[in-house]
This record gives sequence, structure tokens and C-alpha cells, in this order.
Amino acid sequence: MTAKKVLVIDDSIMIRKMVKSILAGKYDVLEASDGKSGLDAARRAFPDLILLDFVMPKYNGYQTLQAIRRVEGLQKVPVIMISGLKEQVTEHVPEPFTEFDFLEKPFEADVLVSRIQNFLIPEPVQSVPESVSRSTPAVVRELQRSEEPSLQMIVNRLTSTETLLVQGIENLIQREVVARFNELNTRIDRQDKDIETLNQRMEKISEQIDHQNKGLMLILRELKSLQGK
Repeated sequence: MTAKKVLVIDDSIMIRKMVKSILAGKYDVLEASDGKSGLDAARRAFPDLILLDFVMPKYNGYQTLQAIRRVEGLQKVPVIMISGLKEQVTEHVPEPFTEFDFLEKPFEADVLVSRIQNFLIPEPVQSVPESVSRSTPAVVRELQRSEEPSLQMIVNRLTSTETLLVQGIENLIQREVVARFNELNTRIDRQDKDIETLNQRMEKISEQIDHQNKGLMLILRELKSLQGK
């Protein structure tokens, strides 16, 4: 059976590779680095689900979603919007979100898989043929049952730790950039006010000079009239 396709649209290569690692063996993962290339990839592949980052250059996640919804055949494809700054999403789309599901960064691997499985029916697990099961000693089968969950648990925990680490770093960088940007805007606003104050003072000085010039002109005229007499 053909694996279902999940399209990841995110400008972070680390997030894309991490998601691809988490979903490996479960889904066919496609990647796009921005809204435009994501729209093109969706038109070509018609994915079963789209994982869409909100904070991206040029086109944010909601603008990309609106463009995707205008494509015939993609109007109903499930979309999970991801972002480390939920308030940036709610500035454009008020809660509750109806056009998409939302997953806040950082998220754990099992949470991501669970969210995706809410929309996509997981691929059926092939059962072991009865003949093979009978030929396997009971002790070996018992060891397999006891060891496999432990190994899978370790892998899941390692993957979750890696996921949280990568997303935590990116979220920290993103918040730092936003903070620096806000600080820069504050400085620019302060400078604009200072410039406006300086311009007002210059205008007053110009008015005073103009007034003084007019007074001097009157004095000069009076002096000329006195000389003429």
C-alpha cells in the first residue's frame, strides 16, 4: 500500500529534517522551504496532510494556506499550523481555529505523530504469518515482546529529546530576534520624536529670524527717510 504523503513547509532546514526523521517509515515526507515553493509542491504532489510553519519570510503560514485553498483538489487537505509564537497567529486568525489545527513549538515527537494520525489513518501493520509464528520458539517470542517495546521506548525518548532541543534553540532565537526588532523599533520611534522636536525648534528660530529681519527692514527705511529730509 502506498504511504500517505505529508508536506512540510518550513524555512528551517533543521525542523524539516527533524520532522522527516520522526515520520520516517510511517509517511512519505515532502519538503518546502517557503510559502511559494510549498504551494508549488502541493500543486504537484497533492499531499494527504500539510505541516505548515506560520513565521516565514515573504509569505506567512496563513497567506500560504489561503493560496493553497484556492487550488482545485486542495481545499480540504488537513493543515497543521506550527509556531513557537501563538500570539503571532492569533493576530491574523482569532481563536478558535477552524481552518487548520494548531501545534505549538516545541512539540514532542509522539505528539506530532498523534496529531497527524488524527487526520490520517495509519498504515496497517502486516501480521506475522501463522506458520512463522508457530515455528518460533515460545521463549524467543517472549524475549522479542519484552525487548522490542524497551528499544522503541528508548528511540522515542531520544527522538523527543532531539526534537525539543532543536525546537527550543529555534524558538529562543526567534524570540530573541523579535525582542531585538521591537527594541530597534522603539529606538527609531524615539529618534523620530527627537527629530520632530528639533524641526519644531528650527521652525521657531526661523520665525524669530524672519520677524527680526522685518524689524531691521523697518529701521532701515526710517533711517533712509530721515537722511532724505
